[in-house]
Amino acid sequence: DTATLAFGRADSWSALGSPRAGSETTNAASLAALRRALVESGAQRGRFQVWVTHQFVLSDLVGRSAQSGEGLVLRPAPNGQVEVVAGLTVV
Repeated sequence: DTATLAFGRADSWSALGSPRAGSETTNAASLAALRRALVESGAQRGRFQVWVTHQFVLSDLVGRSAQSGEGLVLRPAPNGQVEVVAGLTVV
């Protein structure tokens, strides 16, 4: 609902769903899918994606939480992990 309210339309993607509802195997596969998608989106010059998800997903993906209303700008790191480039607060 949040993504649709903010952007007018949204594509549902299970990898962005709450990891609290999945198994360890499912959660690991979801994180791997998110990392792959981040690498692929970084290869598309002049384009960006907005992912709306849960704090748990961000914490597992980047190793830190986001505040309520905060957006994180991410990019793939050379070591295969995810780097937080900036935090954006929506007021």
